[in-house]
Amino acid sequence: MNVLSIEINYKSRLIIYSFIMLYIKDFPNEIAIFPLSNAIFFPNTVLPLNIFEPRYKKMTEDALSNNKLIGMVQTKSYNNVIKPEVYNVGCLGKIETHSKTVDGRYLINLTGLIRFKILDELETNLPYRKFKVSYEDYLEDLEKIKFSDKINVIDLIDKTRKFFKIHQLSTDWKIVEKVEPDKLVNSLSMICPFSVSEKQTLLEAKNLIERANLINQIINFYILGNNKQQDRKIH
Repeated sequence: MNVLSIEINYKSRLIIYSFIMLYIKDFPNEIAIFPLSNAIFFPNTVLPLNIFEPRYKKMTEDALSNNKLIGMVQTKSYNNVIKPEVYNVGCLGKIETHSKTVDGRYLINLTGLIRFKILDELETNLPYRKFKVSYEDYLEDLEKIKFSDKINVIDLIDKTRKFFKIHQLSTDWKIVEKVEPDKLVNSLSMICPFSVSEKQTLLEAKNLIERANLINQIINFYILGNNKQQDRKIH
């Protein structure tokens, strides 16, 4: 790469970063949080939610009347049902569609925007929780970076088939095979029956490549564990 190419690339990155900094100003530093165990999502993915608890119905109503933004974060445990301990990294989402059922529940589709890091919990009189957050560690979430050529899709799908078989899960593999690699990695992170800590590790991965490698490691662990169990049954 010559000096001119490096300079052009640097200027392009600088322009992109400037636009990102302008865009990120629209994201509030104080957000309502919906803590939920074993549920993660990512920028450019959609998470359907069924909101039925009164405090989170209030949170949804407030979001709908304001900026439609809600933060999703995993709980570490349910020792404290009212105020469970949460992980410090989650994802900000925007309510794209919503409807209210006859019995008062809200059915919403939350579209992921950017991941955040929790800095502190705010003291409020609201029935739901609000946190002060930072987006600085995840600015790359706003860039349209494609990693398609760096992800071994065939190998990933093959391993996922074995993993699904172990857990007696089914899906339409013809549709799966047509999904873009980027979306495939994030979708598998969301829907696979991994542990809470495994899902959190996937959420906090720096980028798609790191996340794809982690999924491979996790699935390999489950496949290997299942093979060992079968060996023990045989002998």
